[in-house]
Amino acid sequence: MGKTDYEKYIRTDELLSLQVLESEASCEEELTFQVIHQISELHFKLIIQYIHQADSHMRKAELTKATEKLQRVTMHLEHLPPVFDMVKVISPRDYHTIRLALGRGSGQDSPGFNEILRLGPTLWEPFKALLDAESLTVVDLHENATGRYELFLLMQELTRFDECFQTFRHQHIQLVRRMIGLNTRSLKGVPAQMLERGAKFEFYPDLWQAISDLTDLTGSSYNPKPLKDKK
Repeated sequence: MGKTDYEKYIRTDELLSLQVLESEASCEEELTFQVIHQISELHFKLIIQYIHQADSHMRKAELTKATEKLQRVTMHLEHLPPVFDMVKVISPRDYHTIRLALGRGSGQDSPGFNEILRLGPTLWEPFKALLDAESLTVVDLHENATGRYELFLLMQELTRFDECFQTFRHQHIQLVRRMIGLNTRSLKGVPAQMLERGAKFEFYPDLWQAISDLTDLTGSSYNPKPLKDKK
């Protein structure tokens, strides 16, 4: 029987030939490990495409379109932790069997993850150009959200992207803790605890600082001066 149009379009034969053969697997869980990580790389591929599209739309001042692309980015980032949770069905002992079969491979070598890490901060430049075109600061935009609502929504989505990526990294740390522990080293000799330092990295520190500045400006932060007694 010939291949269906679906099989030809999705290229199922090629796709399903990219996993380890059961007869060659280091243990019966290796297929699970490999498929889950291949799925994550496909999510990363889409995220990278949407980041490029968001950048292009911002440079054309197409704010709504840029926001919509960033919403897709965060949708995939929010979906990734449950994907990686499926790794937890593998026992730590079997996980180490698979890990040793990787040689010196590591999730930190993921080309998709590292490209997102590189591309994320690049969206600041086109967004800052949009602010400059309106003679606005980030705090100004917070204080006058209704006046420049499309730009405000774009800023909120950039913040959400940064937040979701940090959340994904924190949840990945918990996976590492569960499977190999944090008081150890990777196969490359890197302390597992280094992941915690990386998870604190922010794409858009100016957006986060502006939230703190707004808190101070509104007077809702700590004031060491005592309030005057009412008479």
